[in-house]
Order: sequence, then C-alpha cells, then structure tokens
Amino acid sequence: MRVNEIIGDAGRIALCGVGNVERGDLGFGVYLAEALLKAVRNPSFLTLNCHDVPESQAGAIVRFRPDLLIIAVSLDFGGRPGTVVVADPWDALDDVPEEFRFQLKVTLDYLRGLLPATRFELLGSQPGSEEGVTEEVKNCVRALAIAFKDAVD
Repeated sequence: MRVNEIIGDAGRIALCGVGNVERGDLGFGVYLAEALLKAVRNPSFLTLNCHDVPESQAGAIVRFRPDLLIIAVSLDFGGRPGTVVVADPWDALDDVPEEFRFQLKVTLDYLRGLLPATRFELLGSQPGSEEGVTEEVKNCVRALAIAFKDAVD
C-alpha cells in the first residue's frame, strides 16, 4: 500500500511513533517519528514521538483534531524484517509488542471516544532483531520518510 492510499483525503494527519530504541527493531515507530520530524514541514501533519508511552501525547492529539491518526509501531505478523503492513489498530493489537500493547489499547480507546470523526490506522513494521536495528528496518524507515514527505509536503 502506498502512503497516498493510507492518507486518502485526510487534511489533518497525526502520526504517533511508538517504540523502544533500546530493543533494536522494536524502536521502529520512534525511528520513523524522528525521521519525519526532520523531513516533513507541513503544519497539517503532526508528528509525535511517543517512545514507549503512547498515552503521553493523547492531549496533543486531541487538541490537533486529526482527520487521520497513524500509529507507527513494530508489529510481529510473521513477515520478513522491515516489511510494512497497514491494519486496523484494534484488530492488530495482539501482534504489537507486549510492552506497548496495554497502553496503546487504552490510549486508542480514549482517543476514539474523544475523536469520533478521526480515522485510525496502524502502520506496522515486522521486527527482525531486538539486539540492534536491522538494515531492513533502517531502509524501511528511510523509504517511509521519503514517501510521507512526498505525499504531504
């Protein structure tokens, strides 16, 4: 799926990067958020680096009132490292690393209640290693950062 297809007709987009950089590829969402903070300069695109506490940015998301909220996080769906999928966040929660799962579910449920018009998508990357960041995930982050920049800037 292309980034333009994910975005669709959304005017205001928020992307929350969730991850733990001390656990290699499980830092995917954080790596992507950091790359987008440097690459994208569109005031209608809010990038939030949530680290491993997605609830920490709930207030900023509610104030921004996005049409689309993208949660970027590692997702163990049995693919090759660095492979990306787009999924319904609630359907994919079982594949989110356990250390983020509960907080992410609570945060998503809270946000859905406050932002009923917002569309939610999960952008997941298959991790390969928790010891370090694999080249596949690095390449995935680079490609996504370019694709988002091209789509929203």
